[in-house]
Amino acid sequence: MNDTLYEITRELVLLNNYEEPELPEPQNGEDRLELFRQALDNLNMKFLDKVTNIVKFIKNLEYYRDAVATEAKRLSDRKRSFESRIDWLKNYVKTTMEVTQSEKIKYSLFTISVGKSQPSVEVIDIEKVDAQFIKVKKEVDKTKILEQVKATGVIPDGVNINHGTHLIIR
Repeated sequence: MNDTLYEITRELVLLNNYEEPELPEPQNGEDRLELFRQALDNLNMKFLDKVTNIVKFIKNLEYYRDAVATEAKRLSDRKRSFESRIDWLKNYVKTTMEVTQSEKIKYSLFTISVGKSQPSVEVIDIEKVDAQFIKVKKEVDKTKILEQVKATGVIPDGVNINHGTHLIIR
């Protein structure tokens, strides 16, 4: 009796296409049309119940998703705070070691030393950089294409306009 939404939908499609499902023989003067209507009403009720229960479950999941997202943001902010403090302390120790010309400090649990970093490039003026060092990213402006299609009705070569559907829950 606990039909899936798929099963209920399949039966509704069959009934709506006038393919009569197996119905019991009429009793007490009921005609087949009345039994057909009752079966359709029963399936419609099952369908509505199943869909509303699924949407309730979706709403519940959305609540948990939002709660997790809020907690993740809070933890991410906290992590960033720890990282900032760690970076500041590391820089503090590095600076004091450089000022005191301490090359290496050995401790029973770890060794501290100041090492040379890999070279890095700092761009001061991109206009003066030779073209061989410039990356160009090729990208399609999809918004502009949709605006043109809406204005002219002409679809440019190399693209296709998709018209999908989505579920709206209010």
